[in-house]
Amino acid sequence: MPQHVTEENWFFRLSRYAGPLREAIADGRLRIEPAGRRREVLAFIDRGLEDFSVSRPAARAGGWGIPVPGDPDQVIYVWFDALCNYVTALGYAEDGDAYRRWWAGGGRRVHLLGKGVLRFHAVYWPAMLLSSGQPLPTDIFVHDYLTAGGRKISKSSGSAGSEPAALAAEYGADAVRWWLLREVPRIGDADFTVERLIARADDELANGLGNLVNRVVAMIHRYRDGQAPDRPGRRAIVVDGAEGLDVARRQAADLAGAALEQFDFRQATAAVWAIVDEANRFINRVRPWELARAERNGADPATLDAVLRPLLDACQALGRELSPFLPDAVARIAAQCIPGEDGRLPGPSPVFRRLR
Repeated sequence: MPQHVTEENWFFRLSRYAGPLREAIADGRLRIEPAGRRREVLAFIDRGLEDFSVSRPAARAGGWGIPVPGDPDQVIYVWFDALCNYVTALGYAEDGDAYRRWWAGGGRRVHLLGKGVLRFHAVYWPAMLLSSGQPLPTDIFVHDYLTAGGRKISKSSGSAGSEPAALAAEYGADAVRWWLLREVPRIGDADFTVERLIARADDELANGLGNLVNRVVAMIHRYRDGQAPDRPGRRAIVVDGAEGLDVARRQAADLAGAALEQFDFRQATAAVWAIVDEANRFINRVRPWELARAERNGADPATLDAVLRPLLDACQALGRELSPFLPDAVARIAAQCIPGEDGRLPGPSPVFRRLR
């Protein structure tokens, strides 16, 4: 049966900070993304903030906990204690170097958190910082939940899902990284299954990116004995489709960077993936093997060079732009697409293995 319990606690006067909190969020000093979560926090503040308990009787806690200064019969309640770790772990009490570098003097103080703890990090914690005169977080990025096979991932329910380390060991870290980057939305939950991981890795990494790099390197070896074609000069031959590939390659970094500023990994990787799509379309349109056949019959070699060079540039760009997302894979791409001192490329080899 439920029992009514009355006890004395220490409270934090949250209500005092409703105005300063709202102002900091509204003027962007405390940025909360996505916008729906920002509106959620503002609505919570507008309903009125109530003071909340920050301690429990030591006897009720079984003696466990940090004693309240000046009142050893009370211990600090878990959330008040836990949130302070963001600065105490950096040496706040001693004004340590790490605290000055990463918090007090940091240009940005970014929190990444799940939607279930938004109120604690976007209301309680900033109010605690305001009360102590410490800098607020600059950015709070809020993500939704990842489920596995339609069930919430939870240790308590026994549905912890597949362990990431085990998945990486069986399917490769690239496949696990790529599924998360491409399938988890900026807003909304995502459901994981091994089947989806395999399909995404095979369709995009093996058949898309890996096949592109292999085709380009193999053609350069077949048609140019592995010698990387020179970049065309001012009087270059213009090949249909090369402009779209060049635009995708040149725009990738800026578009991906802008997406990452919004914490949108899907859009960031889509900007880079546009290079893969354009390169594969370019190959299918110009059909380099037919240009090579025409060259053997006396056609100008510069035409095929004007196809192979932008394709190689595209593969090299993919090696650069994918480095934050697939660091292991880009090393394999670079190993094939960067000419040696003699100007020749190493021989082609698979960048990704097919999982099914």
